Amino acid sequence: MNSLDIKNPNYLFVNENIGGHRTVHRSLRKILADREDVTVEFIDGQDPGLIGKVLRAPIPGLSKLDMDFQPLRGQLVHSFNLRRRVRKRLKQGGVDAMHVYTQNGMLGGAELLRETPSVITTDSTGRLNVFSVPYRTPTRFTAPLSKVNPIFERPVLKAASKVFACSNAVETSLTSSDYTMTLQQVERLEMGVHSPYFTNPLPPRDPAKRPVIVFVGTSLERKGGSLLLEVWRNQLRNRADLVLITLETPPVEEGLTVINDLQPGEDRLWDLLAQADIFCLPSLIDQAPNAILEAMAASLPVVAHPNGAIPEMVIDGETGFLVDASKPEPVADALNKLIDDPELRATMGAAGYRHAKDHYDMSSSVETILAALHHATDIGARPEDRGMVFEVHEEVDDELLQQWNELAAAHSTRFASRPSYVLNWFEFLGKGQMAIATVYRDGQLVALLPLHSRTRLGVTVYRLAGHGLGTIGEALVADPQALKALVEGMYERKFLLALTHLPENSPLVHALVDHGGWTINHQVDDVCPITELPKGTTAVDLRGGRSLKRLRSARNKSAKEGGEVTFEVINSPERFIEVWPELVRVAAAAEEGEQIARLNLTSGVHGSFTRAFMLEEAQQGRLRVVLLRVGGEAMALDVMFSSHGYAESWLTRFDPIQRNLSVGHQLIERSVNDSDAAGITVMDHMIGESDYKQAWETSTYQVGTVIAAPAKTAWFWLPIERLIRGTSELVYHKVQEWRERK
Repeated sequence: MNSLDIKNPNYLFVNENIGGHRTVHRSLRKILADREDVTVEFIDGQDPGLIGKVLRAPIPGLSKLDMDFQPLRGQLVHSFNLRRRVRKRLKQGGVDAMHVYTQNGMLGGAELLRETPSVITTDSTGRLNVFSVPYRTPTRFTAPLSKVNPIFERPVLKAASKVFACSNAVETSLTSSDYTMTLQQVERLEMGVHSPYFTNPLPPRDPAKRPVIVFVGTSLERKGGSLLLEVWRNQLRNRADLVLITLETPPVEEGLTVINDLQPGEDRLWDLLAQADIFCLPSLIDQAPNAILEAMAASLPVVAHPNGAIPEMVIDGETGFLVDASKPEPVADALNKLIDDPELRATMGAAGYRHAKDHYDMSSSVETILAALHHATDIGARPEDRGMVFEVHEEVDDELLQQWNELAAAHSTRFASRPSYVLNWFEFLGKGQMAIATVYRDGQLVALLPLHSRTRLGVTVYRLAGHGLGTIGEALVADPQALKALVEGMYERKFLLALTHLPENSPLVHALVDHGGWTINHQVDDVCPITELPKGTTAVDLRGGRSLKRLRSARNKSAKEGGEVTFEVINSPERFIEVWPELVRVAAAAEEGEQIARLNLTSGVHGSFTRAFMLEEAQQGRLRVVLLRVGGEAMALDVMFSSHGYAESWLTRFDPIQRNLSVGHQLIERSVNDSDAAGITVMDHMIGESDYKQAWETSTYQVGTVIAAPAKTAWFWLPIERLIRGTSELVYHKVQEWRERK
């Protein structure tokens, strides 16, 4: 669909309608009212009914600790009502695209944004707001519990084709690890204000008259009006008048005017601002208050607290003063300066007016939003989906193999995602049907998830190819948009996924969650130790002198007894073929000396798989085997695969006869000291912790099993999958017990 072919597109504007958002949408209505090139509709959030009020109410006891998730529950209640009305309107048809202001009004509605081309504008995030909820006192639980908010926000944000951030702080938050949005998805846009003074002349102010200070805020206590009133009464009442535009009714007194009947977006506000000389908003909670921009658009100098995006709005010392509004003295000092100096008021007011007109004119912002909606309408979906094709391959031809190798060479760090591992696993060990999930962009492979499927009791489950051999799962993707298309493709095909050993920070897990259409069960399986190796790192940087001395003593003792300890690093295909029999012997000795049964990956059919897979990795220049010899005989090995500076240690085995040599430590020490030469910056010891791994680790990460199904069918398929998996595990353990008895 081409936007040039659409005459008068119809756009739906959805408004959270809380606080200053009401004013924003009233201004949008005015700006868009006379447009002939678009048709617009508006849906505004409404106050909840009795049940909603009960659901969002504070929980006694927990609320004092800020542990009752009350602000989040309030947003979810608000979203439920607004989402229902939006869904009803979209079902009627005729909406070409949708603008949502903000994501907190559509929590749980990611699917609606995916089905209808959408743009979001937001002035904050849940993580930014955590300490600014006006009616809550932050506690030590506030910050950690706020990590729940992005779980609900991310799917909505990522379902939009574009997200406009109203401040630098919001843009930074959206692209942080909390929300994991890309710079391509987020664009900086000040929503601004719609002022008649941007097109009409400002009324003149008389510098000789008694100055008037004006405050705008629904609540005096929350917005700093109470502090301003105290400052005025104690220090300024004989020098200036005060106008409070609020919903409250403080006692009337000489010099004080209270206006409590002003509606959001009412034009009378501009007359009141034109009659004032100074604007003061000493709020500690506001992130990006429109009231400040409205005051600047009326050529008023501003006194405010430097919170959120306010330092971007008010240029301290040029368009006003930013002061610590938690105390009355700084507020009083700033106001006194402006009261004493009419010329300073005029200069700062004029500078603020120019700043607001140049950067915060809502008419310009509306043009940017409409352009984004036109673009979203033009492509009919998220822009990155254009040219994307999802395919599932049951076999791999030469063309796919070539593109897979190219994608792996450019982007893989996990060997389990590479064709060397996957295809050899299928050849020697594979069960079920190959199901390589792929995404192509304009004919080029940009995403791949190596799966295989098995059907039991009529239920088809898709698992990672080669799972169960101590590998870490990874989707192989060129960019975040390709990953989103991969997840969407599996969703459309209604895949039932059972993915083992995915890292806790897996982009694939994030993408499944952010999609919003999946029901996901996650269970932590194990812990993987990591050794981080910045350039120049040696063993001395990671272990104490005594520990390294003990390792040297063990080597020296072995040498005195006729068994000199030497190391060899094998990374060429030719040398790998030569030493393969030695690797087999060490693994067999390790298996024989194990206290518990462990799969020997170098014998039988598993050995055929391992040899073929490792040989291909050697041919690609990614194999690194550290072989420890005592008296010339191989006694220990560490098999690693390295790509882009990331080395995965997959297989560590040693002959138990050399247990006193601390061979695990010896192998890691050698790899650490060789890390610069080998180009390794991270050594991942993979599944499972041990004493020697823990001794060298600098950090850890968890891996877990993810069971995921499209939400519409998950109620049926997830319990069935759990039953099948439980039965398979029971049979497996019984077979293992029988083998051990044999």
